[in-house]
Amino acid sequence: MFSELIRKNRTKRIFNGTSVSFDLLEELIEDCRFSASTYNRQSIRYILINNDRICSDIFKITNLPSTHKVPIQNKPGAFVVMVVDREINLPESFLYYNLGIATANLTLSAASKGYSCATLLSTNFEKLSKILSLSKEKRAVSIIAVGMSDQKVLTTDIKEGDTSYYKEGTTHVVPKLTVESLIYRKI
Repeated sequence: MFSELIRKNRTKRIFNGTSVSFDLLEELIEDCRFSASTYNRQSIRYILINNDRICSDIFKITNLPSTHKVPIQNKPGAFVVMVVDREINLPESFLYYNLGIATANLTLSAASKGYSCATLLSTNFEKLSKILSLSKEKRAVSIIAVGMSDQKVLTTDIKEGDTSYYKEGTTHVVPKLTVESLIYRKI
């Protein structure tokens, strides 16, 4: 069951316009709160956004419309912004370890509920902070799009070579290295 959920949990960038409730977003954060955390600091806080106008403003500063050519009508129904104290007093590597685990929990939780996500680190975080009126004591460190998607995503096994994703018609194809390719050594 868990392996099936991981395979189902693909990044999707084209959403179908369905709104996302705060109740659902809070369920995702409920699953995030059980994430492992360095020193159990639990330093990540979440801003939940489902306001259509603000979602449109945020969508415009991500790479979805520019790099991926996603039209505004296919924007996500919500965003979750992860913020931390500007003076977190934690090595960046620890912070990003914590963010990775929280992101995995959030996106897996969403997938288990039939929703799709895209982590959008190619976002103008300065503009994001202004849109959200973020205090100077906080900084946004990650943003995750959440919504319903009809986008077809296919993974394909490769042993080596180019792992860049590509399109086959309307299907988003994601090459994945085989287990044998990933194992560096057995001792």
